[in-house]
Amino acid sequence: MKVLGIDVSGRHDVYGKFLRLYAGILAEISADRVIHVEKIEVYYSESSTQTPKDIIKEVKELMGKIKGNYDYIVCEKGEFFKIPKEHVSSLLGKEVIHPKTLGELELVNIAHHVSYSCRKLLLRELELNNLESK
Repeated sequence: MKVLGIDVSGRHDVYGKFLRLYAGILAEISADRVIHVEKIEVYYSESSTQTPKDIIKEVKELMGKIKGNYDYIVCEKGEFFKIPKEHVSSLLGKEVIHPKTLGELELVNIAHHVSYSCRKLLLRELELNNLESK
């Protein structure tokens, strides 16, 4: 079964902005593991706001970059500010679930590592640029 795992890093104010990094991992999974990662995409957003509407819009942008067929989206419960998954599913046009199997948990974990690592690199670059400009 093909699934899109999503994770968002960066819900904390940095330099007066929200620097969000989204990771989307398109993978084939079974109940107990990730079988094959087909595609990894990231999407970066810099915004002065952080609302559910912002997150939905930006996840749609990420989904547009993935351009693959998948059965559903799996993500942690808090990714969409605890909005019911049925509501998020209707807004995204794809079923959204929270991890229940080991394969789904592993996929969300991979997405988390990608988004968190990319965000750390971004923050390091921003700090270097701030030091150079002084």
